[in-house]
Amino acid sequence: MAQNVPVVGSENEIGSQISTFAVIDLETTNLPQYNQNRVSITEMCIYAFDSAILKDNPTESLELRDDVSPELCQEPPRPPRVLHKLNLLFQPSMAVNPVSEHITGLSNYLLERESKLNENAGQLVLRFIEHLPAPVCLIAHNGWHFDFPIIRKSFDKLNIQFPASLRCVDSLRAFMEIDDKRNEDLCMRKSTTSIVEPESKPSSSKEVDFEARNNKTPERPTLPRDEAIRKRKRLSDGCDDEDIIDLTLDSPVKRTPQKFRSRRQLFEGLKCATTKRIPPQGSYRLGNLFYKTFSRPAIDAHQAEADVQMLTQLVQHYGTDFLAFAEEQSIPFSEVIPLGGTIRNNK
Repeated sequence: MAQNVPVVGSENEIGSQISTFAVIDLETTNLPQYNQNRVSITEMCIYAFDSAILKDNPTESLELRDDVSPELCQEPPRPPRVLHKLNLLFQPSMAVNPVSEHITGLSNYLLERESKLNENAGQLVLRFIEHLPAPVCLIAHNGWHFDFPIIRKSFDKLNIQFPASLRCVDSLRAFMEIDDKRNEDLCMRKSTTSIVEPESKPSSSKEVDFEARNNKTPERPTLPRDEAIRKRKRLSDGCDDEDIIDLTLDSPVKRTPQKFRSRRQLFEGLKCATTKRIPPQGSYRLGNLFYKTFSRPAIDAHQAEADVQMLTQLVQHYGTDFLAFAEEQSIPFSEVIPLGGTIRNNK
């Protein structure tokens, strides 16, 4: 399988904003590299949602704090309320490899009554993408080296062109780069807090303020002015203190434009689409990453919709950092090299 190395030209505006994310997953008859780059799509699923839901992410803000127990971050995010879904199965144009049949549960027998991936099906996918608020960015796990080249080749055969504004990003590479940056941030914070102030000398018995120790009147805790105003307002609306505490914990941390720009700057100049990075063995497989993140096993892995659902939850979990990475490192889908194609010279 030819390595997909898109050419990044001057017209490729890396920092463009994304309106909609479309998480996509394919199941295929085989792995292309074991069949001379010949492959047929058997299943395609897409979940699409507004990119804005990745901002003000409470799960992300908890994860980045050192004083929060990891258990607080283990619940998978709820799916977005506004969620577009497309799930299609196709009769393949070749025999399903026995290994693929075992992994995906799809066989030629099961799919013999399904329609092929023809112009009608291709137009259905195109209209689905066009229905979404643009610019749209496709997300796939290992997408730059598997899903996107296969999609590009399949739709080129049908003479179907996606909108020029369509972009794509590889979640596998995104998660690795984000984890690296977060680990760097964590190390910097720990090194800063490790500078211990000189310990004060222990007080002698003569210096003990017995009057203070015996004072049984506890000091009344005071709230910051803004919190006090919110509390009074909630009490006047008939909510008790427990409701106020819940609202405080559940309310997302607001991200200012300056903070978001600073997160984007962390991923400037990486050129991830043109460089290949080998992940630690097994660590970033979708099911393994889902288990590591949420402490629960992947269910129905290698069924397209199940994989898309898991990937959507992981993208939500990575939150603002994923959006920052995607807006810096996504590439136009038109620059994806079709499966088996050659790298185009942009000069």
